[in-house]
Amino acid sequence: MRVKVRIVCKQCGESYILRGIKYHGIIQTGFKQCLCNCTEGFLVEEQA
Repeated sequence: MRVKVRIVCKQCGESYILRGIKYHGIIQTGFKQCLCNCTEGFLVEEQA
């Protein structure tokens, strides 16, 4: 199932809106790295 996702970097506050795939409650977007070179610590929110 395709879902709209908002990803917020906890380090710099940058936010991204992407599409992802929700499978068994886990959302996969392929997002790897923020502009500030942070690779972990993201807040992922499913949008309606």
